[in-house]
Amino acid sequence: MAVSTSKSVWQDTATTTAFSPLTRPVTVDVAIAGGGITGLTAALLLKRAGLSVAVVEALTIAGGVTAYTTAHISEVPDVGYKTLRSTFGESDARLAADARRAAIERIAQFVSEAQIDCQFERVTGYLYAESDDDSMLESEAQAARGLGVDATFSTAVPLPFPVRAGVVFPNQAQFNAVSYLQALASLVDGDGSYVFERSRVLDVTGSSPYQITTEQGTVTARNVILATHTPIHDIANMQDLYLLTTKLTPYRSYVVAAQLRSPVPTGQFWDTMEPYHYTRNYTNAQQNWLIVGGEDHKTGEDVDALERYQRLEDYVRQRYEVESIDYRWSAQWYEPIDGLPFIGKSLAHDHLYVATGFSGNGISFGTIAGMLLSDQILGRENPWGKLYDPGRIKPLASAQQFVSQNLQVAAHFVGDRFQTDVETLDEIPRGEGRRIKLENEQLAVYRDDVGELHAVSAVCTHAGCIVNWNNAEKSWDCPCHGGRFSCTGNVLNGPPMNPLDAKTVDRP
Repeated sequence: MAVSTSKSVWQDTATTTAFSPLTRPVTVDVAIAGGGITGLTAALLLKRAGLSVAVVEALTIAGGVTAYTTAHISEVPDVGYKTLRSTFGESDARLAADARRAAIERIAQFVSEAQIDCQFERVTGYLYAESDDDSMLESEAQAARGLGVDATFSTAVPLPFPVRAGVVFPNQAQFNAVSYLQALASLVDGDGSYVFERSRVLDVTGSSPYQITTEQGTVTARNVILATHTPIHDIANMQDLYLLTTKLTPYRSYVVAAQLRSPVPTGQFWDTMEPYHYTRNYTNAQQNWLIVGGEDHKTGEDVDALERYQRLEDYVRQRYEVESIDYRWSAQWYEPIDGLPFIGKSLAHDHLYVATGFSGNGISFGTIAGMLLSDQILGRENPWGKLYDPGRIKPLASAQQFVSQNLQVAAHFVGDRFQTDVETLDEIPRGEGRRIKLENEQLAVYRDDVGELHAVSAVCTHAGCIVNWNNAEKSWDCPCHGGRFSCTGNVLNGPPMNPLDAKTVDRP
């Protein structure tokens, strides 16, 4: 089969959903912007507790970031248990480990209760090294066990290439995230609660009650959850949410799904390379794929994204007997400055809740976020509240990262204004975008496959940084806070809420 670019295996094998757009005023107890893992987990828990909810999704259910996950459901954080304990102390690190385990069991319970067909399975996880010193892995296993996590150092890792050693984590899980979320959405919709698709949020105004505005309708609610991966916001009205984005670094990660000529290893695998690689198997009725991700880089950097796919494919072919590469896609994730997400009530807005900074562990942390936010809205005590509080400060752990990230943002804000890719419109190839300065204005111009030019301002509508062309996704990406726009300027990923300003150029 021909390789599918920018479409995940989940999207290509899932059924479609048919929830209506929001076309009228609706009033509920809780409005949720975003139909991904955080929003739908919270929605179902809140509905079960007796509240009315409305989930407002810009695309289709699970059509945003969750559609591009590799769907590891793991209690093993990317930051590592040793670093987690050093940063947060033993008590809070144990809470973080407990929360990750609780997320696995929450998903398992939903699947069991509703008999969700999403290929959920328990698997063993392996953190492994091809060449690193054993002492690093041994100390990681010891740190995990000290926090109550079942972890064992081993030299036996079931991969078909040389591995020095690893840490074995039994009883992890994996599934088809799109099928799972579609099932959750069907459980949420009805009986006074709603799921709306193809309804992009354009504004959030008011103060308990809030009003979420889309192109055709509004939702009024006492509580609002911004479950949009990173909080969408207007800087002028929500400066506290802008401050939150300054504590996050946006990244892109790349994934390929391959069929092998040899058996596909069963389980989850994460190596110790930099950037690291993450691997799992996925089987449906038709095929058995090896799914491998990696080659991460900061969003909006001037990199050849297509080359990243090639490097990842080379990594896979060097280690496995590849029959074919069937899919490749990329995903966005946000790294928090101290290693744990920000989940909870906004600092300046009562009854407005956020969840962001999932550090590439969106399924686990998104489920935690849904559980925690539903408890907070219901007034229930939750032991994780302080740990994930958006207003927390870990000065020793995060000050250096905060300064470094925001110095880079400042450098992009100033320096990128002097950067162009071409001097004339004639230099822009078909199917590509380039930045150009015309009449002292920096433009982002895309030439489509028939030769038509589509020009927009190169200035991101979030904080005014300059976007850069992503040649793999055919998008304009902002290096400052991760805003992404289509080739014609429409918003793909927050935090911006408004498209790039349309411009007119003379056709050469």
